[in-house]
Amino acid sequence: MNYSCQIRIPFLTARHAQIAYNSLKVDREPKKDVKRMENIHENNILVVDFESNEARYIRVAVESYIDKINLILRTIQRFDH
Repeated sequence: MNYSCQIRIPFLTARHAQIAYNSLKVDREPKKDVKRMENIHENNILVVDFESNEARYIRVAVESYIDKINLILRTIQRFDH
């Protein structure tokens, strides 16, 4: 894999990070050309690594992932009191 990208998403609590992790880990990348690895660091930081042979595949995968994170954050804000 020639290209890689790492995003680190801090959450307010470890519980919120775990909710996001559990929601996203079951959603695999549609293209086999992108490898995605997720972990939780320091209890509340979701760390996601993307790898691919083509930069454009990573760009599309990261954009899609950020959209999903935004949805999860809005859902947490709305329903987790």
